[in-house]
Amino acid sequence: MKTLVFLIVLAAAAALAGNAESVGPSPPSEYNAHWQLMANPGVICVRDGRYVYGCNDAAGMMYVGQPINLGGYDGVSITFSYSLETADEGDYVRVALGDEGAWNWFCEFRGNTDGETNYTTTLDDYYGCRNLGIYIVWVSNETGVSRGICLNGISITGINWGEGDYTNLFTWDATNDVTDHQSIYVPWEIIEGNMNCLSFEYGTDSDAQGWWAVDNVEVSIDGESVLPLQGGGYGVEDFESGGWHQDRHGQAGEWEIDTDHATGEMSGANWQCDSAAHPGSLYEAETFSPFFAVASARNVGADFDTWFHPVGAGEYASFGCYGGGGYTLFSETFADLYDWECNDGGEDVVTTSWGEIKASF
Repeated sequence: MKTLVFLIVLAAAAALAGNAESVGPSPPSEYNAHWQLMANPGVICVRDGRYVYGCNDAAGMMYVGQPINLGGYDGVSITFSYSLETADEGDYVRVALGDEGAWNWFCEFRGNTDGETNYTTTLDDYYGCRNLGIYIVWVSNETGVSRGICLNGISITGINWGEGDYTNLFTWDATNDVTDHQSIYVPWEIIEGNMNCLSFEYGTDSDAQGWWAVDNVEVSIDGESVLPLQGGGYGVEDFESGGWHQDRHGQAGEWEIDTDHATGEMSGANWQCDSAAHPGSLYEAETFSPFFAVASARNVGADFDTWFHPVGAGEYASFGCYGGGGYTLFSETFADLYDWECNDGGEDVVTTSWGEIKASF
């Protein structure tokens, strides 16, 4: 089955490479580019022994090593460290990820990086995957001259809710009465480069019987929504289809959808923690958002609607953020290619105004 899937993906990659024109002098092989190791850790697409890039190529690498197991981790991210110099839109790198034989194109790298750069993103769609597949293809057409792709490493990390470094952004107590929209500045220094999740915690002593309601939660990075939604995609979490992960800390306490308590101008379904349902008990519950990653930003904000109208001296509402790199689930620095199956796809080498090759490294 693995061989069949590999051939299917290879055929798709080859189809991306374009149509060849007139063929110049015979290259070292049918195609011009191959994945090969550099002298230092890293892998590049080169023409055998000459550190040069080909044209009309679709050279791929497929991971065939020990299974990459993401099971047991909630916030999982993948980072590619690479440098890329392209001539035009016909030159790029495409990455496919697989789960149980089902492959999907995951991301593309285009344009020039001006040296090594990192691309980090979450693996939300591969939650619990126990045999993650990775397929990487360098695609090039016959126009222009460029250095191409140099891939220095891949890493996958995972983290669980409630782990990592916690930063409290505010705590309201019984002296506060906050029943409107909130826009909270989140210091980018505490979340940049981490997997992160928001935390809302509500608690009381045994004498207080109140509630905290939140709705329409959004995290924006330089104006773009980055908080994953329960129903898929990114945007404003309106709590219509279910809640986030939560921890009751061994006490009475639970976050629930759409209870019957007053929420001011908030309407429709919302996320409420209700100590009035447990009179006479110590009450405490913390809810965690899905994980999100921030690669680089200077303007990070969290917005939400709230109803916190304390009725007892022991009530509090805390909001903060957990951030951390988590555990390393997979790391590849390309000291060798034993765990990778390489192939050379595309069409015959064509002549250009620069000759039959694209450039020397």
